[in-house]
Amino acid sequence: MKKLTFSLILLTHTLFAADSLMDALLDGNLTHKISSNYNEGQEEEETPFSSTKTQKFLFHYKTAPIMDGLKLEVATQSFATETHQTSSDNTIYYTEALYDGKAEDVGYKLSANYYADTYHQSIVESGLTTTNAFGAKAQVNYENFGSYVAYSKVMNGNHAASGDLEGKDHLLPTSSVLSSNNYAPNTAAYAVDLNYSPRKDVTLGSRYVVASEVQTNLSYTGVYSNFQLNEISKGLNLGLSFDKTGIDKQSDQFSINFKSKF
Repeated sequence: MKKLTFSLILLTHTLFAADSLMDALLDGNLTHKISSNYNEGQEEEETPFSSTKTQKFLFHYKTAPIMDGLKLEVATQSFATETHQTSSDNTIYYTEALYDGKAEDVGYKLSANYYADTYHQSIVESGLTTTNAFGAKAQVNYENFGSYVAYSKVMNGNHAASGDLEGKDHLLPTSSVLSSNNYAPNTAAYAVDLNYSPRKDVTLGSRYVVASEVQTNLSYTGVYSNFQLNEISKGLNLGLSFDKTGIDKQSDQFSINFKSKF
């Protein structure tokens, strides 16, 4: 098996520091990544003349704070696959606005995002299909307590909106603790989250999500906890999560997650 891999990563960080829109753009954070892979079959294999080409392109940019706390974020990511018979291309165009403010002892964050997820496959006569989605989130923090409410909507489309953008866990703010299913076409979702940090290295929380699809209504009731175990190993993190799915579907999920920075 022959394999050729090419990767290019370009990172641009702080350039200048100023308060104007233009300087905030220059002072932003840019990530640009291109990766390509090529696999070619050999004569002794079952498919001697098969080959697969994949290419991933990522452009991710965050501005510095604009107007005392407002930040903007834009990204596009494309993943293309080509074989000797078919080809497909999945591209995400993403934008988000985030405002971070404080009133006396209460901190708050307001955010809204919108993105388009396009998909094209050579063997499909309909050609390019696009699914649009947007979300909004309002978060408050007071001392060791935090809470947020969120809403999202996936518009009509022939395919589900993808939540896979490198560098971000979830594109919609209404994800459940473990088993979220909020990316199907024509889905509206609502989320409420409450969390408490008795110490800076411990977080306990609970989240409730309702998702309404065309034929199904689902609810997600979850609890989660996060522990930073720096006493054992610096950067070691332990997460415990439980999620229960209800209404039209019944299921339970439990997760134990260890993370460590090296």
